[in-house]
Amino acid sequence: MNPAGAYRTRHDRGATLATHRHREAYAALVLDGDYTETSLDGPLPCRPGSLILHPPYHAHGDRFGRSGASAINIELPEPPSAQLIQTAASAWQVHDLREALEVFQRCPQRLPELLACATPQAAAELPDWQTELLRGMDESDDDIALIARRLGVSAEHASRALSRSYGMSPRALRREARWRRALGMLGGSLPLAEVAAAAGFADQSHLHRIVVAHAGCTPMRLRQQIKYVQDRDLAVAA
Repeated sequence: MNPAGAYRTRHDRGATLATHRHREAYAALVLDGDYTETSLDGPLPCRPGSLILHPPYHAHGDRFGRSGASAINIELPEPPSAQLIQTAASAWQVHDLREALEVFQRCPQRLPELLACATPQAAAELPDWQTELLRGMDESDDDIALIARRLGVSAEHASRALSRSYGMSPRALRREARWRRALGMLGGSLPLAEVAAAAGFADQSHLHRIVVAHAGCTPMRLRQQIKYVQDRDLAVAA
């Protein structure tokens, strides 16, 4: 683990951050206040002592509560290969905020040790139909409005509810799920055209556009980066 250094962020009460993504993996420790992080992983309530691990390219937004919130963050520019192709964020509640702050500020190499003693934190529960709608969108190419109607929900209500819960429109959520699936497969040996098809993209050109937009490089270049880290990890293990 080779962090680039800790930095603090502060957001006022009622502020919002639109859905965005970071190209580097990073960890965030909430120091005070509260906010809800929204992503394909669901709404995550963040409070003092919440420690969130974001893999590279993880799309998320934030809604800050009545007190605003502050956090300290550590960038992790060279994650192990398993983390490089991880796609979902994970959250933990630390047992001692002062100790966790000390780790972030002075000895970030102890982050794995800190996580080993922390309690896993789950996303907020959502109505079953929202989970079913996401599953239906992920498993088929059917029109989203049609999937919603099968669940007894209007397209308009579905769009509003999912945007509130996940921070993205239904169409954006479907695209994000496909991007994550493709990212998870780029560490393998499937030809890029087959990765595109298996991930649910229309064709390889569609995959190319999404990877360039989200990762800032071509699918081939991203694959090379992942494989470089995988090979390095194997060499270290040997």
